[in-house]
Amino acid sequence: MAGWIGARRRRSETIAEVLWRRVVADLPLCDGLTVDEVARLRDLAGRFLAEKRFFGAHGFDVTDYMRVAVAAQACRLALHLGYEYLRACRTIILYPEGFVAERESLDEDGILHTGYEELDGEAMYGGAVVLAWEEARPWRGGDDGAFVGNVVLHEFAHKMDELTGDHNGLPPLRRGMSVRNWSAAFSSAYEDLCAAVDAGEEPAIDDYAAADPAEFFSVTVETFFLAPDVLKWAYPAVYACLSEFFDEDPARLEEGT
Repeated sequence: MAGWIGARRRRSETIAEVLWRRVVADLPLCDGLTVDEVARLRDLAGRFLAEKRFFGAHGFDVTDYMRVAVAAQACRLALHLGYEYLRACRTIILYPEGFVAERESLDEDGILHTGYEELDGEAMYGGAVVLAWEEARPWRGGDDGAFVGNVVLHEFAHKMDELTGDHNGLPPLRRGMSVRNWSAAFSSAYEDLCAAVDAGEEPAIDDYAAADPAEFFSVTVETFFLAPDVLKWAYPAVYACLSEFFDEDPARLEEGT
């Protein structure tokens, strides 16, 4: 694939072997990957670290482990897609824990309201990805088998979505993929989820996906990688679209076939 950095020489940061092995062992996202895929992920993460800037908010000390862990999770999305799908983000800001963001909204009468929202992550349109390390750190969850989301996947899915010019649930599709089929699958599933939430039913996936089509896309991406059998059962057409898009079938790996 053509590099999005044009004629410039591709840069890459060397990741120490001990550090890389620790991150891979800590990340459930790496479970089931072949030796070649882990090597490819390491190469992508090295480019990511060389070309993205990390900052700690309010003096937070960003360690090499944090940088590599975030890079590996973000690059997991691009493992079969290509590094260019990560080009919308140049800066990552880490907070130690959840942070507060100011929000503005217009009501039906045109009155502007301001308020604050506590967040674990945010993908600023045209800007940085902001993450709470407490949520971004590798974690395998508890013993109850409950679904645990992934804020890094979620926010970088938004940045992939942004590549078409907006956060609307439609990233640049692979050559040969049908926008019509994608839109039909996602629109139908989104409407079904919203109806279930409105009716007070327990949805199959995180109900935050009902916020808007962009959030639906990011939540389904999380679910595709972390609980693929759930997504395939609840919204098979969406699962099929994501499987074609990411060129992976994680539900098959979970089934052990």
